[in-house]
Amino acid sequence: MDIYALAAAILGLSALFSVFNSRVLRFPETIGLMATGLLASVAVLLFGLAFPSPIMDICREVEKVDFSFFVLEIALGFLMFAGGFTADSESMARDRWPILSFATIGIVLSTLIIGGLAYAIVWLLGLHHVLFLHCLLFGALISPTDPIAVLAILRATAVPKSIQADIAGESLLNDGVAVVVFLTLLNIAGAGETLDSTESVVVDAVALLGREAAGGVILGLAFGWLTNRFMRLARAPTTDVLITLAAVMGCFTLASRLHVSGALALVVTGLVVGRRIRSKDATASERRHLSDLWDAIDHILNAVLFTLMGLVLLGLSHNFQVAYLVAGLLAIPAVLLARTVSVAIPLPFTKLRYGHPGATIALLTWGGLRGGISIALALSLTPELSRDLILYMTYAVVVFSILVQGLTIGTLVKRLAPVHAEPPTSGGGTVRHRREPAA
Repeated sequence: MDIYALAAAILGLSALFSVFNSRVLRFPETIGLMATGLLASVAVLLFGLAFPSPIMDICREVEKVDFSFFVLEIALGFLMFAGGFTADSESMARDRWPILSFATIGIVLSTLIIGGLAYAIVWLLGLHHVLFLHCLLFGALISPTDPIAVLAILRATAVPKSIQADIAGESLLNDGVAVVVFLTLLNIAGAGETLDSTESVVVDAVALLGREAAGGVILGLAFGWLTNRFMRLARAPTTDVLITLAAVMGCFTLASRLHVSGALALVVTGLVVGRRIRSKDATASERRHLSDLWDAIDHILNAVLFTLMGLVLLGLSHNFQVAYLVAGLLAIPAVLLARTVSVAIPLPFTKLRYGHPGATIALLTWGGLRGGISIALALSLTPELSRDLILYMTYAVVVFSILVQGLTIGTLVKRLAPVHAEPPTSGGGTVRHRREPAA
């Protein structure tokens, strides 16, 4: 099977999963893709037990694919731009401080906590070959939440629009920050460094992190401005499509040459372009063409990533260890605990509230769904970085996140329905209170 045939097979499977969900399961898109992919993976594994030969042929073909190139050089840039383009930039600007605190302090805390807990888990399971640095890589790749999955679920609940914007904005920005942290750790691992409290390693990591983040934001602002200028000159919806595609690929390529964060650069570019498209400066035709395009690209790439994850795990089935499955199951409460701590610590310094503080923490924790970005980063790892173990742990957390948290977040919102104060009337008087209606 050549690469073209393999790509056709993956797209075909992704399309079948989407159709099956829309006609049979009828779950929200992200949940349906994960549920269908999980069912298909189980079915193929059972088929492989009865007829191992064709399954092993597929596994050998899948192992030939350079997932690192596809994920980091192709899919990641388009996913980050699509997230930024569809975000509510005005709400993000208004609530920038809670969003920034969750996406920076929260991501660093989450990475460290998950890394520490994951290291304890692998040692308890006797997997002593796994380095602490590998566990930190898992912490960085599983910390970002999926803005598309989050919004798809929260829109069907009674969460106020302002809270939706804060959660979605935090999800979008923490994607970019987490990718920078992940790539920084990946560079340390690639250089053969260890985290033995060596001062030079810490200094180099902080310097690299600062350069990647600051450079990415500056490059993103520049590309966003240039993209908007070209679209104003063109004033043609089909040309706008070409301009945005060229901007994504050009920005990501230049970022890699300048050694700055292409992920953050494209998040910022997407925010700048999306803000202009939703303004009066853009025509309805421009808005419709670009929104349809980037919604479709995001859907296709997420579907392909979920399908690839299932195929990769299928390829790893011959090397299956019970310890890997146990590690994946134990990683679920570890990630939830880290999420709780990472949102609880910055929360008092923000004005973000949904009822009492405990309700806000519960909503932010349970609403932090993991998805395509975590899968993309896990697929990019090499075998030397404990790839097999991290893939199993990532898959377990993502499956639980989307299927369990995603399907129950609406129930949680109804239980947490807070008391809100209505504004006083012009004639004065006491402030009345009401319960916000359930979804």
